[in-house]
Amino acid sequence: MATGFGCLVIGPAGSGKSTFCHVLQETGEVMNRTFKVCNLDPAAEVFKYKCDIDIRDLISLDDAMEYEGYGPNGGLVYCMEHLVENIDWLIDELAEFADD
Repeated sequence: MATGFGCLVIGPAGSGKSTFCHVLQETGEVMNRTFKVCNLDPAAEVFKYKCDIDIRDLISLDDAMEYEGYGPNGGLVYCMEHLVENIDWLIDELAEFADD
């Protein structure tokens, strides 16, 4: 199994997570380095940066709310539980970039 380096960016809404990821990708381009960004927010809709892996390819908040009958908070919890139950999906997605 290949190894790599990652940076987990977490924080409340409006704390600058998207701005950080955007600047990180831009800096990588200037430095001729590759930075892959993985979106694990099933409710996110607009990005200033390229999402190389997106949880919404596995499940979205709208899907969880519609099919399971949850509100926004319950839908987010359901999405995270769904990700945990399907962690192999994330591992496989990340493994594709291990050599970059």
